[in-house]
Amino acid sequence: MREDLRGQEFGRQLLEKAETEARQRNAKHAYLDTFSFQAPAFYEKSGYAEFSRLEDFPAGHTRYFLVKTL
Repeated sequence: MREDLRGQEFGRQLLEKAETEARQRNAKHAYLDTFSFQAPAFYEKSGYAEFSRLEDFPAGHTRYFLVKTL
């Protein structure tokens, strides 16, 4: 999300729309990945749980894999 758009709920709204679409298509889970320099806390606050991670990928950062039951 662009810096000037943060804090306006656009990310939350977009995520909710994607989850709604997934439910309509009978998906049971939503999976995503993010990096430590992006928004792992945002996704955890939205109900996602970490199920795996890659340390130092890319160098100096962590890649997180998250899942949410829909």
